[in-house]
Amino acid sequence: MTHFFVDTSALAKRYVHEIGSTWVRSWIVPKSQHTIIVSRLTSVEMISLLMRRQREQNLSALEVKRARNNFLAHLRSQYLVIETGDQVILTARRLLSKHVLRTLDALQLASALHISRELGKPIHFICADPRLLTTASVEVLPIDNPNAYP
Repeated sequence: MTHFFVDTSALAKRYVHEIGSTWVRSWIVPKSQHTIIVSRLTSVEMISLLMRRQREQNLSALEVKRARNNFLAHLRSQYLVIETGDQVILTARRLLSKHVLRTLDALQLASALHISRELGKPIHFICADPRLLTTASVEVLPIDNPNAYP
């Protein structure tokens, strides 16, 4: 059993068909018995992503509703959700001082680093953003990019 911290950019591939979706869906389902870890922030980022794609007319209202409902159900039952507490905030500030990151990316990575410390072992950081993956690698997390699996 592997522990995966999944950033929103990668997690979206479970709900919206795009490059990397088949690969993500191959290991994220409960029968794989992996632990899927997400930040509490993912709930906001995912809804934002879905609504943006609807506004851009890449997804229909029905597709957004289905994806949102599936995501929220999985959030409650299939994912280990990491809260954005003081330690995560402190780590995010350290990351921002050291690396060129956007705010939410720093918080996502800080969440992954926090749970890795809590578990006492590196977790696999899954993300579709090359810059964030590079930073995660520098911070000594094993990484993978779903876009590498068309």
